[in-house]
Amino acid sequence: MLHYSIPHLPIPCKAVIAALTCAKMQPLYAAFCESESWGNSGVYEDGIQALFSFALTNSADEAVRVLPEFEQWFPDLDDFESILTSYAFDSSVALTEALLFVSTQDNIHFENHLTAATDCIDMFVQDLLDLDPNQPDLNKIIEASGYMQREFARRNSLLFALQENPAVTTETIEHLKLLNSTNALVELELLDKEAQ
Repeated sequence: MLHYSIPHLPIPCKAVIAALTCAKMQPLYAAFCESESWGNSGVYEDGIQALFSFALTNSADEAVRVLPEFEQWFPDLDDFESILTSYAFDSSVALTEALLFVSTQDNIHFENHLTAATDCIDMFVQDLLDLDPNQPDLNKIIEASGYMQREFARRNSLLFALQENPAVTTETIEHLKLLNSTNALVELELLDKEAQ
């Protein structure tokens, strides 16, 4: 599947995928910031721009600068009670791991980045459908959900576009942004408002 193909992409292409994935997760972090009056959506956006910058210039300077700045706005699950905290946490893991990836070029950080996005959808489907985490067919239900299928389709469309044209330019990024769409990774508004 997708995880087997993405590691073979050039590092700048992976940085673009990471930036686009974080862009899908930014609304989740922003919802938490608004709800809790804590966090920094501007620094999250700076992190996304640092990833795009790396993809275009192969310079990790911006990522190295933004990483410690963002880490102070990484939510601690023990400090907040809102259900939004877990989504902000996954969004923060995704951005932090992406910035670490471009800073170190160690593929484990890219894999951790993708896992954070997948975990976020997994959690959303469990919350939305009120699934028992111990039911034996849980993984099948989550993988078959429209949300997980939509994410796999999104990643595949980005992967195929980058395989056809692996040279990262501003035009490439604009084309990939269209494929990525501006919708959030999950629809938090569908969750029980009282739980938020």
